[in-house]
Amino acid sequence: MDNYSGYFLCSGNGANADYFSASVSVHLGVSLHYTNGSEKNILLAGGFSSIHPDSPFPLSSTLQLNGDVTETDETKMTALARAELIRHTSQSYRSYSIEPDLGITVIGGSADSLQNVMDTYGGVLQIAPLLTKGYDPELTTAQELQVSRVETNFKISFSVRQAVDLGRCTYCGACGPACPEHCLSEQLFLDFSLCSFCKECLSACPHDAIDLYAVERRELITPAILLLEGSTVDLSGQDIYTEENLPDFFASLYATEVDEVIGWDSTICQYSARLGTGCSACLTACHHGAVTQGVSGVGIDHLACVECGACLGSCPTGALRYKRFTDLAFVEYFRTFPLTPGTRVVLGEEEELHSYWWHNHEKKHNDVFFMEYPTVDGLHTMHFLLLYAMGAKQILVLGQESNAIEAQIELSNKLLQTLFKNEQAIRLTNSNELDTILAEKGMGASLSRYYHDFSYGNRRQKLIDLVQFLRVQSDAEPASIASKYFGEIICDEDRCTQCIACVNECHMEALVADSASYSLKHTPVQCVQCGICVTVCPEQALTMKPGLAVQDAFFTEKVVSQAEPARCKGCGKIFGTRKSLEKVMAILSSKNMWDSDDDLLSYCEDCRVVNLYESSERV
Repeated sequence: MDNYSGYFLCSGNGANADYFSASVSVHLGVSLHYTNGSEKNILLAGGFSSIHPDSPFPLSSTLQLNGDVTETDETKMTALARAELIRHTSQSYRSYSIEPDLGITVIGGSADSLQNVMDTYGGVLQIAPLLTKGYDPELTTAQELQVSRVETNFKISFSVRQAVDLGRCTYCGACGPACPEHCLSEQLFLDFSLCSFCKECLSACPHDAIDLYAVERRELITPAILLLEGSTVDLSGQDIYTEENLPDFFASLYATEVDEVIGWDSTICQYSARLGTGCSACLTACHHGAVTQGVSGVGIDHLACVECGACLGSCPTGALRYKRFTDLAFVEYFRTFPLTPGTRVVLGEEEELHSYWWHNHEKKHNDVFFMEYPTVDGLHTMHFLLLYAMGAKQILVLGQESNAIEAQIELSNKLLQTLFKNEQAIRLTNSNELDTILAEKGMGASLSRYYHDFSYGNRRQKLIDLVQFLRVQSDAEPASIASKYFGEIICDEDRCTQCIACVNECHMEALVADSASYSLKHTPVQCVQCGICVTVCPEQALTMKPGLAVQDAFFTEKVVSQAEPARCKGCGKIFGTRKSLEKVMAILSSKNMWDSDDDLLSYCEDCRVVNLYESSERV
């Protein structure tokens, strides 16, 4: 392509990199380069990885789009290039290659058919042969064969007749001449198809090393199974190969590049591995079997993960981290590249942006900012509200309809409609319809001031801060918005004993304990409705009420239960709550395990020991 506009960020003098643009010659599949006699190294350039797949420096489709199809001036382009460089160089994740597993278990009913497969493919595959009918000295005859799944492998359980105990056998040779059918070979293989069970070999063996009825149970773990015609095993319903579809097995043997770009932060995850309950948003969103929940917490099978982003966008706390573009990096991005108020922001994956650029790179848009996001289904309400609060008058997402992205767009629009009567501030579209939408008028920014806070703790905290920022500028009446990841906890104070079991499981600090006032406090907006507190409460005092209430009380900490402290009868020290103490007394009384006359439970641990000692002295 002639007259391709190149946008470059090169190493400069001091800490700041130098930005410049120049017309360059581009060839498909060849690394982008620019030579002007300068010794400066290229740190980043505008471009598309599909054109230059092996570029020695990061390529930014964001930089290319804004340089070619918007009226962004050089000052803003310089800031954009530096923000893109920080974004690309801050990525940190494990990347490696997995070689194909060439192992396969071949099950056949004929020794000849098994031997034929081994002769044909033995030089390529690691074959474990199992014979189901007859006996052969080179093969294992498997009986009572069962197949089950173990993660991505098969577990084959079977029985093998093992007549000779090799631990007892001294290879004295006495059994060989004694066998009238000559079915016991010099390799100590007993061919049961010839054996008449005359037991002459048993009589001849001086070490009791032969047992014609001995059976050994074995297990075999294998990545694949090939079932040959004529075998007596019924494996219908199992994902196995036959001779007809064996080419499919060979087609699956290729090296796999794995990027571990999905991380998990247990400290802010509202799934309890100990209890096996809690938030399951990521598990529900993943349709590829890449997300699991178990005794170790949330697990990611990076080999099964297709990086669709559904789990990322659905996570209400940010416990699932996208290492290609973390929430923290997204927030920090706009510290280097401040968003101009009144801008329309277009978010899309590189493929969609490339498609739009290809058909429209000669156009110029005013007040439009294109931003590449690696997987748009990973976008969350926090991202949309951050852009809106910084001055974006409209956010257009290039992508396909999906439950993940539509749920986040719907919640964002409901909130903005409630606060500012802005119904379509965020829209899902595609590259073909984008120009039509950009030509629409209206959708002006309605904020009196804009957001400039680049601090970040976790996704939920940032989202709450953004909603609060927007609420302050709205004169909307209190309203409730349907949402399964917002809501409040209702506490039955008569049931609550202040055991604080709920507080220990709430990483979002929606429930906290105040030791000074012996109270349980709740901030509804911080609750993600995971339900762990309801499950763990021994008194069944807690219930959930889902929904995002746009009113002051929903964002304010309130006391939901307060207890009377229990003071030691001896020294007066507070050692618990009166309600919990009375409950323990009631339980022990019902079991005849508490003497009300002695009443040691009304003392603190120190005074209790003193009273026990004095009681023993009196006795």
